[in-house]
Amino acid sequence: MSRLVDWLVRERSERVSHGLYYNTQIAMGYNSNHMEGSTLTPEQTAQLFTTGSVLADGPDDIIRADDVIEMGNHFRMFDWMLDHVDDPVDKTMVCTMQSILKRGTSQESNPDRNIGGYKILPNVISEIEQIHTVLPADVPAAMNVVYELYRNLTDDPYAIAKAHWMFESTHPLSDGNGRVGRMIMFKELLRIDTVPVVVRDSQKLLYYRGLRNFSGEPGYLVDTLLSERDYYRDRFIEQLAPGRIEYTYADTWDRTPIERRHTAQPAHNPFVKDHWDTVDVYQRVDPSSIEPDAA
Repeated sequence: MSRLVDWLVRERSERVSHGLYYNTQIAMGYNSNHMEGSTLTPEQTAQLFTTGSVLADGPDDIIRADDVIEMGNHFRMFDWMLDHVDDPVDKTMVCTMQSILKRGTSQESNPDRNIGGYKILPNVISEIEQIHTVLPADVPAAMNVVYELYRNLTDDPYAIAKAHWMFESTHPLSDGNGRVGRMIMFKELLRIDTVPVVVRDSQKLLYYRGLRNFSGEPGYLVDTLLSERDYYRDRFIEQLAPGRIEYTYADTWDRTPIERRHTAQPAHNPFVKDHWDTVDVYQRVDPSSIEPDAA
């Protein structure tokens, strides 16, 4: 019996064809990027991973350069994550992942993006819904809470959902928050030797609803992540390495007391400012003025 992370690393080293490592890379690369607007298909994702090149599906198929670059970078970010599974989640890890993801893209040299560091301009979740996130000056303090949640993480479905929600509601980076946040969650579930989660693009509406409604109705996100973990266990671990991976999996949770608590007093990211004034909207934070986290 082997730890899942060790199995993935071994398959990578031995270049196992179409095994657990290969399929996890393709599934996570395609789904996580497609949720964020990538135009690459699953077949093109597999082509890129296998050959380093992508073929158009037809004469009218437009392939964006940044989609190809970011997909290749996502593969590299996954590999970097595997080599740092047992390291604590901190600012260096989060910002390194973003730096890997955005390397060579049109955003990398944009000073407003501050690639490889925390955001310096305010951002929102969904341009349509305009959901406020933590303002740049407050990101270090908010992320220290995120790091503490992950530091104490156990195989508890609610705790897993809460840590991920806290990261996403903080939105510490100028771009790539979803992909980095989901990679961090995958990494931490590997660290504690439980079943990781690959959120499928087909389930993104349930996933986004879960994040949006977590404060008052945490069950949406908890149940969606559990469903996606079920899928990874059944379709990946047990089909591609049956009986060979040692893991725990708490696949149920005691929802009643938690939902009652959220109903009486909804969870809230204390660092999110509900109402922004003109200064908040347009203020650009000097990267050097943002204190490093204490993780």
